Amino acid sequence: MECIEIYTGGDGNSQFRRIQLFEVSPVLFNGVTVSLSSAQACESVLLHEFDSDYFLGWHNPPSRQYVIVLAGELEIAVESDGAAQRFAAGAVFVAGDLHGKGHTTRATQAGRALVVNLRG
Repeated sequence: MECIEIYTGGDGNSQFRRIQLFEVSPVLFNGVTVSLSSAQACESVLLHEFDSDYFLGWHNPPSRQYVIVLAGELEIAVESDGAAQRFAAGAVFVAGDLHGKGHTTRATQAGRALVVNLRG
């Protein structure tokens, strides 16, 4: 499964890159073929709920974590090239920029955003 990772570049600024997150294989489950990854260890699970006016300035995650957007939409911005990426419901990305300036996070839709953070 391909997704976006936020990482710290050599200049200390956060950047985006596409990575292969999980290897998936077809598995027959109750008569239906599904794509299934191998199990991954998880240290903790956090559930975040944001209002539509949520904005968190420059920050780094406390540890590398998988982020799953369940509802709403988040915009993550990095300074290295002024790039921003939007992640809507169903998106999975990796917050791995543990050092440097970090990134900003903003809710972009009216209502709420609901996000699960899985720390590996």
